[in-house]
Amino acid sequence: MVAGLIPAADERAVPPTVGRYRIEGVLGAGAMAVVYAGFDPEIERRVAIKCLRSAVAADPAYRARFVTEARAVGHLTHPHIVTLFDVGEMEDGRPYIAMERLSGDTLASRVAREGLPSLPVVIGLVEQIASALDYAHAQGVVHQDIKPENIMLSDGWQHAKVSDFGIAERRDLRHAGAPRREIGGTPAYMAPEHLRGERTDARSDLFSLGVVLYWLLSGKLPWEETGDVKRLLAERQRLPQPALQARDPFTPSILLDIVQTLLAPAPQDRYQRGAELIDDLRLALREYERLHQKPIATRLISLRLRWAGILAAVLSLTLLIGLAAIYARQNAAVTGLAQDFGRSLGRMVASEAAENLLLDDRAATRALVQDISRNRQIYYLAIANRYGEVIASTRADEAGRPLPARTNEEFLPGTGDITSYRVRIPDGNDPGEMLVFDVPVRYQTAKVGQLRLGISDAPLRAAQKTTLKAIVAVLLVTLAAVTGAAYWLFRRLLGLLDVLGEAMLRVGRGDFSHRIRLVRHDELGRLFAAFNLMSNALQARERRPRRSAARSSTPLELPTRILPAPEQVGDKVARD
Repeated sequence: MVAGLIPAADERAVPPTVGRYRIEGVLGAGAMAVVYAGFDPEIERRVAIKCLRSAVAADPAYRARFVTEARAVGHLTHPHIVTLFDVGEMEDGRPYIAMERLSGDTLASRVAREGLPSLPVVIGLVEQIASALDYAHAQGVVHQDIKPENIMLSDGWQHAKVSDFGIAERRDLRHAGAPRREIGGTPAYMAPEHLRGERTDARSDLFSLGVVLYWLLSGKLPWEETGDVKRLLAERQRLPQPALQARDPFTPSILLDIVQTLLAPAPQDRYQRGAELIDDLRLALREYERLHQKPIATRLISLRLRWAGILAAVLSLTLLIGLAAIYARQNAAVTGLAQDFGRSLGRMVASEAAENLLLDDRAATRALVQDISRNRQIYYLAIANRYGEVIASTRADEAGRPLPARTNEEFLPGTGDITSYRVRIPDGNDPGEMLVFDVPVRYQTAKVGQLRLGISDAPLRAAQKTTLKAIVAVLLVTLAAVTGAAYWLFRRLLGLLDVLGEAMLRVGRGDFSHRIRLVRHDELGRLFAAFNLMSNALQARERRPRRSAARSSTPLELPTRILPAPEQVGDKVARD
């Protein structure tokens, strides 16, 4: 199928030949032309022959334009441009052009059948089209109708060719030209100046290519499709650069900036040549591949890894110090609550045991210890009389013996006559420690005995473990979130630095005409603008004539002279 045409199964009169070409069928038809499948018997080559319809061919102006532009485009020879072989007239006087016949699909039909391609394929196709346009523009040919229907594909998605130069114009690069009375093209893909009937140039075609790239990245056009030119111009003025929601979440930010530059309303803000676009597309592809490549062992440490690592280390240290302080305060608070509980419980048991010790009621004292020891929070309880003899204890072997002396205790801060300390639990059932409280037993003001109460610190250790887990979780989540965000931001920054670095390398090689066309409204934008100013200054200095150190006798501006040709000089000598 041929770009820009619809199938024409109902074409009535199919000529057997057109010029020297044998007609094998109809490839497609449009409102202005019919395209036949032809065969050149002289060189045995398959061709596509585009013939004007009779009603259109009757217009002398359009007829002359068709032939003139066909001959102009016939000089284009590029691997990504459909080749034109011949131009002529049919027997009925209608003009025709013979061009390369391709077996592939148009970009529009391929997407309709298989869906949008992957991002590397998109970048490769747009780079090929930009290369073709850059070549055509260098030859003075402006296509004026770049759209998916006019892009042919072959070898799957690998090879693209620009086709249908039916409304292309050949311009003299030395003259600006005049505004036209009529315009031609597809409004949804046309640049604003093209819609206004103003002069078009290479930047207009690049605008149309930007619309194609927008469509390939998002799956939709930047502006609503309409045949009303005034309405479309109003929509362009209301929303000059619509937001782009890329389908691929890994789309490099450089590629989004490229689309914005291509769709700039003012031609001077766009890429000036296809070669400039190709350079930035290659940077975008490099950034995309960098996002998907596997880490390679190398001595070079990327700045984004280094910056993210430094940020992670500083953040980890800060969080560790803060969370360690919080843990210490929380541990002290929980320990204080445990001490308050132990003292209160010890005073309560001592008050109940005071009368039993005063009356030397050993049975009542043992009953009290047995009853209180049922509390699971109480690990150890012993009550001794005024002489230090243990009357009752949760350990049967201590009864009748002196109350054990304290050794290797870790005393805890406290107030009053109650002493608290931390000791290792003597048996192996619980590997932890217990908090022990020595409470004097008083009856009114007289001391009648001693009470030793031990409570396990298992609940305290459980609370500390829970707190520690929460602190570690907060540390890891915060560290991952901040480091990930920093890595993403640094990646975008380094992508833009690559643009600047590549531009500086080109200037270093002597290419002072290179400019950074990406538009940003931040510090990097100021840096890009400064680079462009530097390039302007270097280019102006390169063009400025150098003054010789010694004054020459030859005038700086030599007058133009008309000299006789060599043949005329020979004739004059012969006559003499």
